[in-house]
Amino acid sequence: MKKHLFLVNLLTFCITFSQQKYPKNDFRNPLDFPIILAGTFGELRTNHFHSGIDIKTKGISGKEVHVAKEGYVSRIKISLWGYGKAIYVTHPNGYTTVYGHLQKFSDKIEKYIKQKQYEKESFEIQVFPNRDELALEKNEIIAYSGNSGGSTAPHLHFEIRDTKTEKIINPLLFGLEVPDNITPHFGGLRVTPIGENAAVNQIPVAQNIHVEKINSHLFVSDEVEAIGTIGLQINTHDLLNNAPNKNGVYSIDMTVNDTLVYHHDLETFAFDESKYINLLIDYGYYAKHRKKYQKTYIDPSNRLSIYKTDQNKGFLQIKDQEHYRVEIIVKDFANNTTIIRVPIKGNKIITPIIKENLETPYFVNQNKYTVFKQGNSEIRFPKNTFYEDVYLDYRVSKNAVHVHKPNLPLNKNYTLTYFTDSLSANEKKYVYFAYKSGRHYNYVSTYRKDNKIYTNTKYLGDFYLKFDSIPPIIYKPSFYNKQNISNHKTLSIHIKDKETDIKNYYATIDGKWILMEYQPKKNRLFFDLEDLKATQQQHAFKLKIQDVLGNTKTYEASFYK
Repeated sequence: MKKHLFLVNLLTFCITFSQQKYPKNDFRNPLDFPIILAGTFGELRTNHFHSGIDIKTKGISGKEVHVAKEGYVSRIKISLWGYGKAIYVTHPNGYTTVYGHLQKFSDKIEKYIKQKQYEKESFEIQVFPNRDELALEKNEIIAYSGNSGGSTAPHLHFEIRDTKTEKIINPLLFGLEVPDNITPHFGGLRVTPIGENAAVNQIPVAQNIHVEKINSHLFVSDEVEAIGTIGLQINTHDLLNNAPNKNGVYSIDMTVNDTLVYHHDLETFAFDESKYINLLIDYGYYAKHRKKYQKTYIDPSNRLSIYKTDQNKGFLQIKDQEHYRVEIIVKDFANNTTIIRVPIKGNKIITPIIKENLETPYFVNQNKYTVFKQGNSEIRFPKNTFYEDVYLDYRVSKNAVHVHKPNLPLNKNYTLTYFTDSLSANEKKYVYFAYKSGRHYNYVSTYRKDNKIYTNTKYLGDFYLKFDSIPPIIYKPSFYNKQNISNHKTLSIHIKDKETDIKNYYATIDGKWILMEYQPKKNRLFFDLEDLKATQQQHAFKLKIQDVLGNTKTYEASFYK
């Protein structure tokens, strides 16, 4: 018992030490009201970790965003997806803060970036201002919160990065206060036999284990009988005060007979390692059941830097008739703790089961460049596309290519090619790849060269040949032809492509390019009429849009202002 208390105190000390490494009073809350989080740092997202905190903005856009500390704007990026409208601020203390999903910038930043957009004739843009171009004072308003980019609801995405290394650091380590007295939620336990001569409850397959809730922070599982090398996995998330969001936990530890054998925490990580999230979770189980179980062991190919212990990498070696007291300790940033106790007994009995034969003619050695051809298709896997050697299920039909099941994580893109010699000239012009997800067919970036189309992708599954010769549509203009819009603040119009995607658009008034902001989630373009001087004259508006297959649509109308 004393040893157990010592271990818990040691883990608490480690978390406290990490928190003391960073200045606590340098950065202010970028908003003018208490922080309530919709997302935590390191939260498990699709194919990546969340790289900041998402601060709720009371469900609306337009809240004042202050710079967290004096500095200068070192980068501005405006994109249709991702962070949408984002500002990067470099500070004299060695850190850079990032503010994403903004609605608009402050007047001086808006003026600066709009000039750059007109020079480039592009809404999407990325610039790197010099140190003296956009200096910022303490507490200065730099923007207004929004829902731009890949955001699904209004909020402020906030990051803190090391300026030199660009590693992302948990913003809560800098003293930002977030009320939290709720213990992490526990959602399930799985135990997996690994390699030959391993079994769980006498059979060589992974199993869900029944767990009993003792109280709000303690769970105890049924006794697990096992033999050989096994790994444990848990489903967990964090809950914070005043919000229903399922957030990420801060740390997970595992002890065996009071000895620490596994630890990871979300203090910091680098962008280029975020993809290894697919080795932190049981990816195959997630692909099938859409539920994320985090491993308490480290796969050989896993390059994440979040791990702090390396004793057998968390794999458990179970011997016949021996007993093991396993505890998994889950903490959130506020040190609220949930413990899952797993008693394990060694039992050498293994009941053989009939396994599906996974061998096919398409074997990929992860350390070799591999090419397969079948029918009119070809797939090319660069070295280390997969994290391990695999047999693939590769099949081709008239208008489809099946590249295995989407149950394996990929380390890098592979190339899928379809040779179009058998297609008519018109079909060649309009053919593209579509990825089937459930009942839906989603456009996949498709490239053309000679008599072939190809795509570079990290997805396994079913790819279909589809054809799109239909132009995109332009609809719902905010004015009718020859209307006087002197009292309007904006000019808006909607665009959409039913088959693929909008590739580009070009709008002019009186033959001169205008900055129309594109909101793809709303299929809407809009123009700030303050950019157009009031003349009480007739103006000619023209919009030309193009989809990814080159189909175009043009709209023309006039108005008075």
